[in-house]
Amino acid sequence: MQHATYLVAVDGSKNAERAFQAAIDLATITGAQLTILYIINDRGYDKQRFEAEYLRLIEAEHQLANELLTTYLKSAQDQHVVAQQALQYGYPKEQIVTYSRDNQPTDLIFIGATGNNAFEDGELGATASYVIRHATANVFLAK
Repeated sequence: MQHATYLVAVDGSKNAERAFQAAIDLATITGAQLTILYIINDRGYDKQRFEAEYLRLIEAEHQLANELLTTYLKSAQDQHVVAQQALQYGYPKEQIVTYSRDNQPTDLIFIGATGNNAFEDGELGATASYVIRHATANVFLAK
């Protein structure tokens, strides 16, 4: 029997933390394999006009992403969940859907209802809304 595969998108937000914990809890019960995905949003910057600042911001986020992924991976392993980490660049909502479909066929995507770009608590964020509408996998929404 093949194990289920779960994908959890993390960005350092509280809801992403809740999504990660839900993924760990379910993977512990089901024996699913988990991919922890962080996407560095490299869109929205005027790369040519502010190249030095752009490179500094991307490098800082890359370092933050690596630290966060390492922490989550260790937590998964400490709880005996088979896990791997992935770091992608691009538009998060599109990359989550693409990664779950193309790079890692996924049975269930875990995502926070809102992430770091949320303007109001309790609202469904643009990334979560997009993933729910476009993903081929089922989506677990954490609030």
